Amino acid sequence: MSLRVTLRLSGSHHRKLRSLLFPGDGKEAVAIALCGRHRTEDAEVLCVHQVHPVPEHEYAERDPARVSWGTDWLIPHLLEAERRKWAVVKIHSHPTGFRGFSQADDDSDRHLFPSVHGWTQDVSVHASAVMLPDGDLFARGILDDGSFIPVARVVIAGERIRVLDSDSAEAGVPAWSSRHAQALGSATTTLLGRLRVGVVGCSGTGSFVVELLGRLGVGHLVLVDPENVEEVNLNRIIWAHRSDVGRPKVEVAREHLARMDLGTSVTVVHRDLAHPEVVAELAACDVLFGCVDSHDGRRLLNRISTFYVIPYIDTGVRLDADGAGGVDHISGAVHYLQPGGSSLLSRGVIDNDRAAAEAHHRADPSGYAALNDEGYLRGVAESRPAVVSVNGMFASMSVNELLARLHGFREDDQAHAEQRFVLHDPYYVCEDGGPPCRVLEPHIGRGDVAPLLDMPELTARGRER
Repeated sequence: MSLRVTLRLSGSHHRKLRSLLFPGDGKEAVAIALCGRHRTEDAEVLCVHQVHPVPEHEYAERDPARVSWGTDWLIPHLLEAERRKWAVVKIHSHPTGFRGFSQADDDSDRHLFPSVHGWTQDVSVHASAVMLPDGDLFARGILDDGSFIPVARVVIAGERIRVLDSDSAEAGVPAWSSRHAQALGSATTTLLGRLRVGVVGCSGTGSFVVELLGRLGVGHLVLVDPENVEEVNLNRIIWAHRSDVGRPKVEVAREHLARMDLGTSVTVVHRDLAHPEVVAELAACDVLFGCVDSHDGRRLLNRISTFYVIPYIDTGVRLDADGAGGVDHISGAVHYLQPGGSSLLSRGVIDNDRAAAEAHHRADPSGYAALNDEGYLRGVAESRPAVVSVNGMFASMSVNELLARLHGFREDDQAHAEQRFVLHDPYYVCEDGGPPCRVLEPHIGRGDVAPLLDMPELTARGRER
């Protein structure tokens, strides 16, 4: 069985590498990245966690087409990689712009990586990568037998989402998608067909997101929702019918996408987000959409995004009404979260006390009720107003955010990290999201850890089944 390898790095790590590897003297330079990992049966994802440059005094030779360096300084990092079961990625620059591995690169990797594998015997694949002057990266995996395999995909999750595939040939654009290609070009249209996108929450807003991603030709969707269709959902789940009441929302969505027949494959998970199997499915995605209305769900998604270096687009709608036709407030927000940047916590969108209450409510409803009655937990809303046209508006904004991050048609993506639109007193606000989140930043790229996401309750839930 062939192993598919993906390398992911945040925008901040990409910027750091570019400054280290292209210091302005036109000569090759080298750094290593220590990477958390996510492993499935036939795939391995390497998530950059730390970046370390070769110290200047270790270089024996540096010129525009060749570099050599001593390796003693690596030993502390290899000890850490052994302890943490991290992968090691060697990254060097090609200032000349040569898009390939040279004979000197082959010799260097064959010399270095047997020792790396010797130090980290629990890690099956490490990698060697090249950065070009334009910031592009390509890479290959090195197995423990010394053989080279392609790194199929490099994802840079920064202000822009850059997806660099080893097999990047553009497929022919099908007739149904030709007008997308007229607007976005064949490259972006083809890229959409290669993406694996997770959508968490398939009700009001989520149903629109699923519909739009399917119509755009996204290659694979992972749909997560633990609930079944209820009669009260029929006002806003756009592909649900009365005959679907009682059926899992994700199954109804899968059948709808199959009838659409535009080439999207689908994985459905009829389970709560807070479960190891769900985390594993989402960890394999290139992009995440959060269409949930809970603080706990948003907190979990932000942690998955950070640990596995996945860009995350969050959509929320607020509608305050008196239940008898009086409306006090209608608004919504779309947040773009890049790993290592600001978070929903640092932006003030989620509250840890509220998230804890919701987590308790989910895990132990009867215990929650008792604690809530005693005043120990803040109340969790059980039912909220919902209007289909409002859901559709903000779902469209969130999918357009994905297109903007992939295609780059905006002048200033940074200024659009947070978009809010108020409908009852119309105004539109864009903000940059603020500084990196001090709570989540240390966890970027840690990948699979025990306990999962540093949350013991997730590991406990996994043992229940």
